[in-house]
Amino acid sequence: MRTRNFSTMDVYLAAFLSLNGKKPFLKVVTNNRVIFEFPDDDIYEILSKYNENVSIPVADFVVGIKALRGRMLQLRGLSTERQKR
Repeated sequence: MRTRNFSTMDVYLAAFLSLNGKKPFLKVVTNNRVIFEFPDDDIYEILSKYNENVSIPVADFVVGIKALRGRMLQLRGLSTERQKR
């Protein structure tokens, strides 16, 4: 049986999910855009928290955003290098 995934292009939502213990898989799609994919096990409970605007540690959230952006840029760079070959 194939595992379902939740996908988003929203880096802020991805950082919130990461802060709540969900580790994303990043992949490059059309136009060098990056998609964050998460396992779909209990993701909707965390999405509900996000939409309810629960309080989170701001510094941890900012670090999560920066880490994901770094991974995005690294992945885009690798994708661009492969296209040049």
